Amino acid sequence: MDDGKTAVLILAAGNSLRMGRDKASLPFGKGQTFAEHLILSYSGSGFSPIIMVVNKKTDISLPVPVKVHFVLNEHVEWGRSWSVRLGLQNIPPGHACFIQNVDSPFTDPALLKQMQLALKPGFYVVPVFEGKGGHPVLLGGRVVNELRKKDEIPNLREALEEYTRVEVPSGDIRIHLNINTPAEYRDFIRLG
Repeated sequence: MDDGKTAVLILAAGNSLRMGRDKASLPFGKGQTFAEHLILSYSGSGFSPIIMVVNKKTDISLPVPVKVHFVLNEHVEWGRSWSVRLGLQNIPPGHACFIQNVDSPFTDPALLKQMQLALKPGFYVVPVFEGKGGHPVLLGGRVVNELRKKDEIPNLREALEEYTRVEVPSGDIRIHLNINTPAEYRDFIRLG
């Protein structure tokens, strides 16, 4: 287990061009949006602080009783890696960090706790369903600190190749889902 506390980085700065609307504000169910559901799931599991990287169009008027630190990505054209870099700059020193895409809104408190228990400072943890990794990824405190020092993070997957990967089995196929298009969102609604 990592010695530090665990922060959460929610990536929500994409332009959502294929979806045609802001994915953070998509209805998740129970009167919550994707962003609200993720924030409440992580805060309810005791993870803090919660940092959300957004763009100029993201609706940040979230009616959640949790403090969220919003980081504005003014260069969404530079891609997801720039959002990761901006977000990591706001993680307190020594904290481990979940990295969660807003378009992968499924979180399971039991799985999050299992991932946290499997973590060591120089490792990262990935949930796995049927041999394939999914979301979220949990970075150990040392990994966060080292990535934060890099001038750029070209691709998170490539950047993590120099660290030890720990896999935590999951019985939930939804860890593989990314909701990027209206058709994928309709499928999500049908899954309930």
